Amino acid sequence: MPVARRLQTLALMLAALAGVAAPVFSWGVAQPASSPATDPPKADAEEPEPFPEPDVSAAVTDLLGQAYLTPQEKRAIRVRHGLWTEEDLADPGARARAAVVLGKWTDAALQDPACDPLDRAEGAIRVGKPADALPLIAAAESPRARRLRAEALMDLGRADEAREALLPLVSERAAEAGDVADAARGLVMLARLVGPESGQTAGYQDLLARLAKARDEMDRLSWEVSLAEAQLLYEKDRYAAVGEALQAALTLNPKTSEAWALLGMASVDGFDFAKAEAVALRLDLLTGEPGSVDAAIIRAAVRLRQSEGEEAEAILRPWVDRWPEHRRLLAWWAAAAAGRFDFEEADRRLARLDVLSPRQPLGHLVVGKAMAGSRQYDEASRYLREASARWPRWAEPQVELGLSDMQAGRTRDAEAALDRALALDRFNIRAENSLKLLRELNSYATIESDHFIVRYKPGVDEVLAREMPAVLERLHARVTGSGPGGIDHVPTGRTSVELYPDHHWFSVRITGMPRLHTIAAATGPVIAMEAPREGPGHKVGTYDWARVVQHEFTHTVTLSRTKNRLPHWFTEAGAVLLEDAPRDYNTVRLLAGAYEAEALFDFEQINIAFVRPRKPTDRSLAYAQGHWMYEYIIERWGNAAPLTLMDLYASGVREPQAFQQVLGVSRGEFLAQFKVWAGEQLRSWGMLPTDELPGIPTLLSRDAAEEPTPELIARWLGEQPQNPAVLEAAVQQREEAGGGRITGEDVDLCERYARARPVDPRPHRLLAAYWLAASEGGRAAPHLEWLDAREQSISVYATELSRIYASGGDFTRAMAKAARAVQVAPYDARTREFAATVALRAKNLDAAERHIRALVVLEPDRPVHAQRLEALLGMKQSEGR
Repeated sequence: MPVARRLQTLALMLAALAGVAAPVFSWGVAQPASSPATDPPKADAEEPEPFPEPDVSAAVTDLLGQAYLTPQEKRAIRVRHGLWTEEDLADPGARARAAVVLGKWTDAALQDPACDPLDRAEGAIRVGKPADALPLIAAAESPRARRLRAEALMDLGRADEAREALLPLVSERAAEAGDVADAARGLVMLARLVGPESGQTAGYQDLLARLAKARDEMDRLSWEVSLAEAQLLYEKDRYAAVGEALQAALTLNPKTSEAWALLGMASVDGFDFAKAEAVALRLDLLTGEPGSVDAAIIRAAVRLRQSEGEEAEAILRPWVDRWPEHRRLLAWWAAAAAGRFDFEEADRRLARLDVLSPRQPLGHLVVGKAMAGSRQYDEASRYLREASARWPRWAEPQVELGLSDMQAGRTRDAEAALDRALALDRFNIRAENSLKLLRELNSYATIESDHFIVRYKPGVDEVLAREMPAVLERLHARVTGSGPGGIDHVPTGRTSVELYPDHHWFSVRITGMPRLHTIAAATGPVIAMEAPREGPGHKVGTYDWARVVQHEFTHTVTLSRTKNRLPHWFTEAGAVLLEDAPRDYNTVRLLAGAYEAEALFDFEQINIAFVRPRKPTDRSLAYAQGHWMYEYIIERWGNAAPLTLMDLYASGVREPQAFQQVLGVSRGEFLAQFKVWAGEQLRSWGMLPTDELPGIPTLLSRDAAEEPTPELIARWLGEQPQNPAVLEAAVQQREEAGGGRITGEDVDLCERYARARPVDPRPHRLLAAYWLAASEGGRAAPHLEWLDAREQSISVYATELSRIYASGGDFTRAMAKAARAVQVAPYDARTREFAATVALRAKNLDAAERHIRALVVLEPDRPVHAQRLEALLGMKQSEGR
């Protein structure tokens, strides 16, 4: 492209971008939906609402409208489908049945000898009294009786007797849909004991067929069948289908607590915490006072997924006091102790559970899963291996062990565990998908450096993979070093960086990870990233991969130093700081808006905002404010202060005590002092009005005007030539008058605005565009540098800077900027060709060879690249290189 045309194109692009925020990647963090300066975060958040009940199936309401039904028949239908009135429950038997549906285990009807013994038995089991249940169902042989008998026996640790109670269900064929559902649920339990592939129980497809026949041929209004189907699908980790089956069950009976509880746990597994909390509220409404134990377990599970062990324990404690022998509750109680890293107490609680239920695996499974979610991989392995040893034919402990080992980078162990899981249960979709990924990874090539192993799919990704080790070693030195913000710690072993060719494989890799990110994620010793490339199969296109990986590697290092025992805000703050990049203007405006609205988070709110945001801006503000507070700690207490805090966190000291020990202030005092400092920073950035330099609304009010006219702006500018708000209005006015450009008369105005508000990209874009259009690259360069330092997704600024420096003979800076452009767009052939040209002009033949070799791979259909490579190699040979 001719030089004049290229400069004109770039100038027009810069002018068009003036005043528009640059694209920002924040690793899964939603960007502000509106300008925080005009729409600040609200101090008050709305209270969460219970998950809405679905509309009752028209088939049920139509049935109730049939004239031929007697009042007694209609009453029975209403009770069966959760549509009862208080009058319908006058009969103790009906009231007991409703209590079972609601999960209202304290209802007096469940103690009434006149009620169905099966309902009474189920009530006893659900409050941790399985021994009381067995006499009630000793003589019953229905599928439900067998299922409940087996549940009671399992809770008592009598697994062999439970198996014998369930075995008749394999061959029996029930005539009622509800009996089919109970039989299917019993056979799922049996499969855990004998293995679904053992031939001693009904297989997955057989159970699906039985349930489908019960639904389609026996009773289309059986919510029990849909619930049993959901439980079977959940056992196989088929979450999308679980949701469909639960919706079907709840449209047929909106009060069935088992369906709601399963929906809540599936939501936790899928990291949909807001939905899980809403479901917990629905469960509490169903049961009434004192609430639902299932709701408490769901809330505790959410907290454990968020590494909030103390919160989980506080939620569960009243229920443990109420029902101290409730086996499932005690399993989560042990997980809560592990969640606050008190493994001795967790083991004591598991031992207590073992007294009640000898050799049962549930407690160890729950604790192991919780520890994998908290990235305590060694502890997770210990608990999950014990769970598997107790019931070696149950696939789930092996699946969880395999997934935990994957996160820990122990790929051989993971593959072995997942192989065993699939041998036990070939229909488990998580095991199947994860094993596919591991085998895909086995086909990848590797490149090793001192501290990293880069894994990549052979082919075009080799272009980037071969360039990564040198960059990774530089960022390793920065992150692990003792410089400003450095963590001063080197993890043991190499960190694996997995470069995935497209978003599909990347998304498979990160499925099941907490704290998900859009383009890269760290699990400790493993960092997964999507190739920064445009085209089909890619979610975000090009991005500054080195900055992204530096953020993720910081997590790897802090995880190693602290055993992942640090507040959520703190780990993210350190990672953002170590990106070594200025904060963007969107972030500055978000912080200013929150400060002015007195909506900055306290220490409880900021951690919640990462995982349970109440507003679209919450997560972005949590990242931004956390980074700001981390900066303040370093500025006031020195670089060692965050590191000392990390070591205290690793030893189990909690944040309030750690702050007092290291910083000498309480968290409340810290926030008060931080806000004073934050206000000073905002004023230095020109983001806060003052009495001397008021904002536009104040000036308009003073002058009794409705809008800032050119005449008013000119007068204000004469009165207050350094007022950032007035300068912004004047620059915007000149830009609009010039059709998106400025003239030579506006240069001084833009430069003054850039000094008054040094965080706004607008004057830099306008000035860069102006000087480039005037062919004054040297004067455009400082503004392009400002823009490039904040750019994360396009290479245009770096490319233009390289061109400017090369034209002035400064090939050191030209090469550095060409390398920066390639770092952002490593697969872009034009960027590579430009970098090769700069390298040749700089007489750096090694760099030129690297870029031309990349072009041979990127554009194999262009023989000119091979010809250039041959010529270059000839040049090097002639020079004796």
